[in-house]
Amino acid sequence: MSYETPRPIAPRRPFELTGGMVAAMLILFFGVVVSVNATILTMALRTMPGVETRSAYEDSQRFNEEIARQHERDARGWTATTTLSRQGEGATLTVTVADRDGEPLAGLATSARLRHPATSARDHDLMLSESRPGHYEASFETIEAGSWILELHAKRGEEVVFVSRSRVTLREH
Repeated sequence: MSYETPRPIAPRRPFELTGGMVAAMLILFFGVVVSVNATILTMALRTMPGVETRSAYEDSQRFNEEIARQHERDARGWTATTTLSRQGEGATLTVTVADRDGEPLAGLATSARLRHPATSARDHDLMLSESRPGHYEASFETIEAGSWILELHAKRGEEVVFVSRSRVTLREH
């Protein structure tokens, strides 16, 4: 049996950091940072553009009048009880409007806006119909589960007589 001596291992060249490698690492690092920032910025602007009002100046001119109207509405002592319940893929919004004595208020033209907290693209505008005196309902064919902001407006004729804003939660089906 013959025995072979192993060949000697060629010495490795020591690692050498060159200017080209450093430049490539810097370009890669900042390229990743810029692309992640651009992606996050794009996603943020698509979901929440940040615009709450079309003209802040015009809204400010009507502010005191709106506060006075809201004080008048609050003095009535009216309340709204809301229920948002799952119906298959959709849901039903039920609102009961009552006066200060708890008596249902009939004959109101009620509308609601169900606002998504993150984006106005998912908002739902509804006209509620009176199912029985003081009880108003509207249905959604499809709506996602989660927390929503409910803005309710009730009118008698052309006058807005009740405004309510509350948070409602819709559970998964």
